[in-house]
Amino acid sequence: MAGMEEPNMPEQSQLRLPRRRLTEWILFAAGLLSSGAILVYMILTERASAIDGDAARMRAQALVIDQALHRQLAGVRSALDSARQALQPGSACDAACRHTLLQSLRRSMPGVRALLSIGPDGRIALSDDDIGDHRLDDRRYLDGLHHLCNARTMTVSDPFENAPGEFNIKVSMSRGLDNGCGRGAVSAILNPDYFDAVMRSALYAPDMYIAIADAGGQRLLYVPPDPAMMRRGLPDRLVGHHQSGGEPVSVTRDRRDDGVEQLVVQRSMTLDGLQIDRELVIALGRDASEVTRAWRRLALTCGIGGAAFWLTCCAGLLMAQARRRSLRALERAAELDRIEAAERVELALNGASLALWDWDLAGGRLQVDARGCAMLGYTMPEQEQGRIDWSALVHPEDADAFLGELERHQAGLTPSFEAEFRMRHRAGHWIWIQSRGKVVARTADGAALRMVGTRTDISARRQAEAEIAHLAFYDGLTKLPNRRLLMDRLSHALAKAERAGEFGAVLFVDLDNFKTLNDTLGHDMGDRLLEMVAFRLQLVTREADTVARLGGDEFVVLLEDLGKSAVTASATAEIVAQKVLDTLSMPYQLDGHELRSTPSIGVVLFGDVHHTIGDLLRQADMAMYEAKAAGRATFRFFDPGMQAAVDAATRLEADLRQALAARQFALHYQPVVDADGSLVGVEALIRWHHPQHGLVSPAAFIGQAEKAGLIVAIGDWVLEEACAQLAAWAAHPAAARLSVAVNVSAGQFHGSGFVDRVRAILERSGADPRLLKFELTESMLLHDAEDMAGRIGALRACGIGFALDDFGTGYSSLNYLRRLPLDQLKIDQSFVRDMLASPSAAGIVQAIVHLADSLGLDLVAEGVESAEQWRHLRDLGCERFQGFLFAAPMPAAELMHRYHLGAAVRAA
Repeated sequence: MAGMEEPNMPEQSQLRLPRRRLTEWILFAAGLLSSGAILVYMILTERASAIDGDAARMRAQALVIDQALHRQLAGVRSALDSARQALQPGSACDAACRHTLLQSLRRSMPGVRALLSIGPDGRIALSDDDIGDHRLDDRRYLDGLHHLCNARTMTVSDPFENAPGEFNIKVSMSRGLDNGCGRGAVSAILNPDYFDAVMRSALYAPDMYIAIADAGGQRLLYVPPDPAMMRRGLPDRLVGHHQSGGEPVSVTRDRRDDGVEQLVVQRSMTLDGLQIDRELVIALGRDASEVTRAWRRLALTCGIGGAAFWLTCCAGLLMAQARRRSLRALERAAELDRIEAAERVELALNGASLALWDWDLAGGRLQVDARGCAMLGYTMPEQEQGRIDWSALVHPEDADAFLGELERHQAGLTPSFEAEFRMRHRAGHWIWIQSRGKVVARTADGAALRMVGTRTDISARRQAEAEIAHLAFYDGLTKLPNRRLLMDRLSHALAKAERAGEFGAVLFVDLDNFKTLNDTLGHDMGDRLLEMVAFRLQLVTREADTVARLGGDEFVVLLEDLGKSAVTASATAEIVAQKVLDTLSMPYQLDGHELRSTPSIGVVLFGDVHHTIGDLLRQADMAMYEAKAAGRATFRFFDPGMQAAVDAATRLEADLRQALAARQFALHYQPVVDADGSLVGVEALIRWHHPQHGLVSPAAFIGQAEKAGLIVAIGDWVLEEACAQLAAWAAHPAAARLSVAVNVSAGQFHGSGFVDRVRAILERSGADPRLLKFELTESMLLHDAEDMAGRIGALRACGIGFALDDFGTGYSSLNYLRRLPLDQLKIDQSFVRDMLASPSAAGIVQAIVHLADSLGLDLVAEGVESAEQWRHLRDLGCERFQGFLFAAPMPAAELMHRYHLGAAVRAA
């Protein structure tokens, strides 16, 4: 083994690199060194070029400064010559003339701020300046004027500070036109700001400076202005430049006191013709790092780029060598893979239960391996002896599809062959086979010569698929067809009935009180009952009939082929429904308990008119509910009137929604009068102006509005209208005290946000809440008494009153009357109508009157239609009356006209 032989190999042979790898690395290193040297040379050359270029530019700027200063000093000399000629003894120019002359000369020289004449005694004899003679009285300088002996020499003073940080320079010449000492002098004070402006134009970088100095080490000018630098002595490099005696221009690099390296260009000024008493040097300097900034950026970029390039090359070389090693390893492993390939294929075929077959189409011989033979109970020797005819084992029902797929592939119509079919096992049963294959050899004209492929037993998969399909179409508990399969069979039954003119029927079976059984005995017992119901339904129906479970305790029986006559079909369906009813009503024995359960059955026929599945099931369901309404344990046939009632309710709901949107409702008001017949209030009653049916009473639509959930919106509209009418009546004294009673439904009163909506409506309308009364029914008192009391209390706090309507007809309880803060009782009209003919009704009315009086409640009698009823009620002590005897409900305008209350009617 290689792992065991490696330690015995010589150490040098283990460490020696292959020659090819060593050569590659040597060439890589040579390329790296050579390219690095070239790159360094180029960068250093670029650096020298940058420094030389900047030095050349600074030399050119020094020349420009030299020429500018030369011109300025020449002008100053000319001005001094002119001044001393005018000041010579015997000149025709008097004192005023001389002053004017000095003034003119100073103004003609922009660099001169003052001209003055100094006598032999060293005192200022005449001056023209901006700041006063006393500022120019520099005794140290004036005392040295006796040294001015040469008439052609122009003397330049050291800089002096007139004010802190403000330096001036004096330039003087002897007053005499020929040589001689002690004759006085003419002097010009140079303006440093002017020279600063002249030299600042030569600064092309913010880090540059310009200095003018003499050979004695004294700075005469420094730009940009820096008093500290002006006070320092001459740098060593300027002294060295003076003492070198070489070229007038020199370039040096040194470090400042703060350690910053700088590039300095120095130029000795050419003073030809000026005869100045000292030598002057111009020095331009700038930060060396700023000069080489672009070079450093280039060097960094080149360094990074070069490093990235060579690192990439190194990585590429390593990857290539690694790939080469991998390929060599793959080549060594390839042989082992080829050896193991057959074993792996064999293991894969065994694991996948795949059998191989090879079909020689030209010779007509199909060769199947041992697994393929064993799959059908045969052996290889039997195949070799030609005792097996594989094609004869294919199931006759699958042969056509199998051969069709095979022919299409052999003709080149499909890329491969695949088929699922049954084959007979040697033991006699059928097994499902999946076969895949492909043509691997063809003739020149495309005819198939040879096919190879696989074969596998898929019987278990087919069985699982069948079970899944059964679960998808059958109920898991009762094993009856479920809703999906029922819909499919209903669809076929309807189509068949239309084609053949046959009638059929659907029975919708629902177990009575099944939920009670589940709750009392448990769901396990309920499931067992459902299983027994399914069993009994199958006993009383034909095999051609379908018994399905829709869900829960709902079953459907589909009866087909009931004949071509509706009468015959109806009679047959009735017989079956009765058998189902009798069978399911028999006692059930469950765990020693005898249980009884009855069904309610709805029956609907189909075949005479076109039906949809949805219509059929809906009609059967409606008939079943009719059976329940009839007392359960019976059956009912579907009556078209049921559908008509449902359709009418649907149309009514749609019309109600349209009425809300189109504002088709209106309020009518029925008067409430006192014992004298005077109007004291009204009850607001809604009316519907239907576009087709005219004025509709609330009894025709309020019930449907409650079912459809529209009662809240309608109730809020009624409240809005009533409050708006109250606000309109408030403007007229005759109607201002009328109260308005509004009926409030249970859904509206107990709905969320009712109290807040009422407050908002009152605030918007401006109505007086003390004139508004809500009428509640006794059935509403059955809800949560605490919640009801809280709501009533919150609304009473706003000023709204409450009346109990139709008192005596509901679940009357004195406890409710005691606990709820009511203001009024209304005697139901049924008692008022019967009290003259029925002593019991009269006694009830009298009791209600005494009850209201004892509880301190107002009392209103409804439905008063005759004078006898009115008189009897007054005799009993009733004080408020409402009914047709006084007036029917009417619009607000008619009410105002009838009772002469003015025109206080709200505009619609």
